[in-house]
Amino acid sequence: MEGHPIPGDRGDVRALRLDLAAHCVLAPLSALVAVLLVANGARAWQVAATLLAAVALHAAVEVSRRRPAAGFAVASAAMLGLVLTPAPGWESSALPSSACFLLALWRCAFAGGRRLRLAALLVGATGVAVTGLLSWIRLEDSVPAWTPLLQGAFALAAVVGVWAAAVAAARRRERAARAERARLAAAVSTERAHIRRDLHDVIAHSITVMVARIDAASVTASDAGARRELEDVAESGRDALGALRAMLAVLDAERPDGDGPPLTVAALPGLAEAASTSLHRVTFEEVGERRPLAIGAEPALVRVAQEGITNALRHLRPPVAVEVRLEWRETYVLLEVGDDGGGGVLHGGAAGSGLAGARERAEAAGGTLTVVRDGGGWRLAARLPTKGSP
Repeated sequence: MEGHPIPGDRGDVRALRLDLAAHCVLAPLSALVAVLLVANGARAWQVAATLLAAVALHAAVEVSRRRPAAGFAVASAAMLGLVLTPAPGWESSALPSSACFLLALWRCAFAGGRRLRLAALLVGATGVAVTGLLSWIRLEDSVPAWTPLLQGAFALAAVVGVWAAAVAAARRRERAARAERARLAAAVSTERAHIRRDLHDVIAHSITVMVARIDAASVTASDAGARRELEDVAESGRDALGALRAMLAVLDAERPDGDGPPLTVAALPGLAEAASTSLHRVTFEEVGERRPLAIGAEPALVRVAQEGITNALRHLRPPVAVEVRLEWRETYVLLEVGDDGGGGVLHGGAAGSGLAGARERAEAAGGTLTVVRDGGGWRLAARLPTKGSP
């Protein structure tokens, strides 16, 4: 974090306000102490050394906002110079500006790594020990012997308390950062799921319809050479579809996407018509009065219909008859996509994730999806709620 604002004070503006408060409160008090030292008979160099240390401590606060380690080093050096300066009737380390050392310690422990934090604690504890030793050496006969020990205990408690609070705040920030990274990862995962589903639903469906049309053309072609060419093109299309499914596997995600492209029920008749060929008869029937669907149910309905048609055209040998039926009830709509089994299974390629994705879409919209064997074919049934239904 060297060279950057420290967010430990909830933003750089908060840090500026804290620094300003420290300067406005501590600096005048330290100036008053200097006046008292003069009145108490201190020499000029002692007063000058005390004021110089105070200025260095306030400068360390400014430096620590951008460079915590450097600011703490300046503050430590200033404190060392302060405690080495004797003053008559005064404990130099009690200068009000000494509190700037604790602020620099906070920022160093907050922004630094493990080694820097331990080094800051060691420097602070050593400074307390040196201060206590010098206080004991300079102890006047009228002052009780336990006074330096009590002062050292308070100073050590302040250093350790500030250091521990800074470390705890840093760990809270690290946990918050991990939570934010997890949130962003979940958002990326959802977007990947969105891409995967749309690629599967749109591109795979289009390729399947294209292959079905080519199959129909190859069956009706009179020229043997043209028939073979068309069969090769159809096989290439199936290979491309398989490669597409393998490529989309890398975009898999745990959760279904919660939204999708603006798909409406009005697209279903055109969907059935586009998939129809001379050997693939896809019909659409709608029963009942249309009702507004629950949130997410309409795009799920269209995607389920698309997946049902795609599966029938992709897996069954023509001729194939597919029936798409939409039945509106009072509290739900029932979509059924059934096929007659065609001329048997076209090929035994690996199953894609489209059906699982369709089921996830239906369940995410508050509905259900079932797939059952129906005579020689299969029937896919999706039940999705209308608006206002319980």
